[in-house]
Amino acid sequence: MYVLMDPAPGDEPARDDEELLVRSAMERATDGAPPLPDLVPGALVQGRRRRARARVAIGATAAAIVGLGVLGAALPVWDGGGEPVRAWSAASQTSPVPTATAVPVRPPVHIEPSPGETSMADLPKDEFSQQRVFQNDAAGVLEALLPKAIGPVRLVDIAVNRYRGGEGSPVFPITFSVRPLATGKAARADRPCLDIAVKGLRCDEVSLPGGIMAQAITAAGNAKGGNTITGVSVRFTYGHSRVTLTVGGDADAMVSAPVTADELVAVAGDAKFIELVAYADARPMEAKEGSVRGG
Repeated sequence: MYVLMDPAPGDEPARDDEELLVRSAMERATDGAPPLPDLVPGALVQGRRRRARARVAIGATAAAIVGLGVLGAALPVWDGGGEPVRAWSAASQTSPVPTATAVPVRPPVHIEPSPGETSMADLPKDEFSQQRVFQNDAAGVLEALLPKAIGPVRLVDIAVNRYRGGEGSPVFPITFSVRPLATGKAARADRPCLDIAVKGLRCDEVSLPGGIMAQAITAAGNAKGGNTITGVSVRFTYGHSRVTLTVGGDADAMVSAPVTADELVAVAGDAKFIELVAYADARPMEAKEGSVRGG
């Protein structure tokens, strides 16, 4: 975590050297002028007091930032334009300093659950808050890393793994899932990586940073009027979880996902994305494989 701190060892002497140079120049400029009352002792005392007050204020700010990190808070930072911006990572709990990749926190897309289906709104308050913070953070990372053609990325309020790209039409469904692996008899074998040309399915084994092996999949579907749309997915195992990142096409507008398998692999291998994966792996927010959500 980055916090505001007093100057590092070595900084203070350099600043004093500059003060000595300025004072020497002033003395040379006033050489021969009538003597003035000695104001240096009082000025030094006042300067020390001001410096002490400044350090107290900086220390208080640092303590506040540390407190936010310890509590895992992920409040948006306001840019003064009336709209909050994501400026730091809930997953890595870094300092809330605006960055060049900061993007707005957009309102979620609402989807009514089907009969018998649960929603994030049904979660206990603490769980809901954790998942909403994670979703906001993940949406910001995805928007910064995915191709611009996908447009703004918004979270979908029905489940922590649901997002949507685009605004108006077309729109692109996005899934970012970090789901705990089943254990014991319920454990599942990894799916084979297969090419099925007749079904428009292509799968490639790829390597992500850190030696993580993944599958990059391009699949065609939703045929209409002789046209088909394609979606892209990357899946791999991390820690105790199975990770899936998928961008689908717009079935209504018949527009394929504007991202290639190579581009999605680059997203999955980015350090910011892996930070989110590591956070969700250590703090599961989805049901284990083989379980239904809420069960």
